[in-house]
Amino acid sequence: MSASCSVPIATLRASSFQLPWGSSVWARVNAFNKYGYSFYSAQGNGAVILTVPDAPTEVKETVMSRTATSITFTWLKGEDNGGAVV
Repeated sequence: MSASCSVPIATLRASSFQLPWGSSVWARVNAFNKYGYSFYSAQGNGAVILTVPDAPTEVKETVMSRTATSITFTWLKGEDNGGAVV
């Protein structure tokens, strides 16, 4: 038998936790029924809090590098990488 739960990322990033993007999160769970609580489970493997990165800005073609078969662009990375290397 398998069970799961979901925790909204907004909860983990709320003022009480303040986990930044890219943080690893591990979890232990316990069950509860009319007889009480179970022991805690073994710690689960870490999940990483990720989101979509911001779009690049100031995209420009490097005209002098243009050839018949290729073009070259430069850009600045977005302000927020979403928690992982872009």
